[in-house]
Amino acid sequence: MGFFTRKQKQMARQCSTQDLVRGYENSEFKLERASYNGSEKMLREAMKEHGNYEYALLYKNTPEYKKKCKKR
Repeated sequence: MGFFTRKQKQMARQCSTQDLVRGYENSEFKLERASYNGSEKMLREAMKEHGNYEYALLYKNTPEYKKKCKKR
């Protein structure tokens, strides 16, 4: 599946779902802080991190991921 980047797939394989959810929530908090601060640079960085966690969580639900887990 070409939708997910290599980094997101690695995050999904190496981290537990609980770790990804915790990272997602922390990145969401960073997004809020960056928006209050008004720094565009901080906002871009926080959004990139937030997106990586979100997509890693989504990748864990795909048939491709589940197929790879069965092989191991």
